[in-house]
Amino acid sequence: MQKAVLRKFETHADIREILLSTKDAEIVENSPIDYYWGCGANGSGKNRLGIILMEVREIFRHRYHIKAHNSLTE
Repeated sequence: MQKAVLRKFETHADIREILLSTKDAEIVENSPIDYYWGCGANGSGKNRLGIILMEVREIFRHRYHIKAHNSLTE
């Protein structure tokens, strides 16, 4: 799943910028019916999609040398 999400954000610069704009914020897939990919109805879900999104965000930070405050470094 991480490979698929990474490819999606590689392909679409607009959503990649949105992802990077989240800086260090925790990303939660707010799905009340999904306890694996989302947070579940009571917040006890595994939030695997949110975790993958944060991992992909970190990959792009390293790839483009972007610090958490979103300034591009040379």
